[in-house]
Amino acid sequence: MENAKTSPPARSSGLLKFVAAAAVLLLIGMAYLYYQTRQENKDLTSSNDRLRESLDTTKNILNKIVEEQKQVVGDPNTLVVNMVGTTVAPKSSANVYWDSASSSVYLVVKNMPKLPSDQQYQLWALIDNQKKDLGVFDATNDKVILKMKNTKKAQAFAITIEKRGGSESPTLEKLQSMGKTLQSQ
Repeated sequence: MENAKTSPPARSSGLLKFVAAAAVLLLIGMAYLYYQTRQENKDLTSSNDRLRESLDTTKNILNKIVEEQKQVVGDPNTLVVNMVGTTVAPKSSANVYWDSASSSVYLVVKNMPKLPSDQQYQLWALIDNQKKDLGVFDATNDKVILKMKNTKKAQAFAITIEKRGGSESPTLEKLQSMGKTLQSQ
């Protein structure tokens, strides 16, 4: 009978070992999951901090640009040249903000369709029957002020479509919009 009494403790001892091993495995699994979650949290926090820093930098740059734009638009030396569409592109329009005192030229595109990737718009200043390149730009849906090359004189401003990178002389067949300055009258 003693054999019968010793058998049950062996079974409960085996069950106890199994439960202990399962508990240890569960503990190891939980520790691993805790470590992984903690590491992911650190990575996300670091990424969030970088994004917040980038956002702050972008906001500061944007605020600076907005202030510069307000100064240009509000400056009494700034002349606004309304550029209207031509027969080739009757709906095209833009405004040039030109400070003849500082020679700064800014462009606000109001209505210019997007072009194929191999083409760009180019702004020109017309000075005593000469054409001066003021830079190229792409049409976007955003109404932003683009800083263009400076010019001291201009009787008119014109926008043409040119190959990407610009041209040394305007393609007049692709004249999109034009506006005269007060100096031309």
